[in-house]
Amino acid sequence: MQLRWLAAASLVLLGACHREPDPPPPSSQATTAKPPLRGAIGDSALRVMLAELASSKACSMIQGQFRPLRDPERRDVVTGTLWIRRCEITNQGTRVTFHLTGNGWQWADQSKRKAGATFTVREYVKFGVDIEMPGALDIAYDDATHVVSLWFSPERTDVTFQPVGEVAVDRKGTWSSIVGALSSTFGSSPEHQARHQARDQGTQQFHTDLADGLAVTINLCTGLSRFNLGRPPQGAMQPPDAGESRAVPVELQTGALMVFGPQPAPDGMTIAVDARRGAVRIAMACAEKAEQLTQAYVAGR
Repeated sequence: MQLRWLAAASLVLLGACHREPDPPPPSSQATTAKPPLRGAIGDSALRVMLAELASSKACSMIQGQFRPLRDPERRDVVTGTLWIRRCEITNQGTRVTFHLTGNGWQWADQSKRKAGATFTVREYVKFGVDIEMPGALDIAYDDATHVVSLWFSPERTDVTFQPVGEVAVDRKGTWSSIVGALSSTFGSSPEHQARHQARDQGTQQFHTDLADGLAVTINLCTGLSRFNLGRPPQGAMQPPDAGESRAVPVELQTGALMVFGPQPAPDGMTIAVDARRGAVRIAMACAEKAEQLTQAYVAGR
């Protein structure tokens, strides 16, 4: 504080000891002011700037998220997890392309009859997924609710879905072993068919889930931010999902793992869980530890 005052005093003294010459009289010729930059060019540049800022912010909020996956037949029940390992965005003007890479797992309970035999898949199908979505990013702010909305509307969705590891098939019925052996001989075992079917169903499910786009919403008063599928109306936050609300049921099979978050917790965090049936072990971990655990689970370790 004292050094600032001394510096200011020195400037005052120097100014008092040195007299600048009188400025020249103003010219009688009028100067024409340049017109303000308006119109399509200026607006376009502003939209590009906002798209770049918003896409950078959105990607930093999406990467590292553990998102709940809903049962394809029961959309109100969570039966799996998607871990978004990487998010990249490229901008071309106001058009953006999302590139998401992740891993996950979802419970599968399906049976198929063939030649008097029944083949059943009842396990968590673990997978890797790579998604590329070109589209438009829109930004809105509601001054009544103080909510910023970043909406992404995809033009198309390219999905590469690949099951990780083998998909186990339970064979039942008198002819199951014979049918399975014959299928293996001719290059299409039940396990191979199950893996192929899991890939097709997983690809279609991601196409369906991403058809309505995605959104990041931020409450500027509280700092709360949420990312999820779908585009809520202007001024509305994304609704709380599994891991944040007990209104969304989660089904866990024996030996299963479910991960939610991460959530900012500078002042600590308390979790309330209602286990309706069976025993559930709940634990909190830092994001880095949760990612290590998830990697091991996907790899089958």
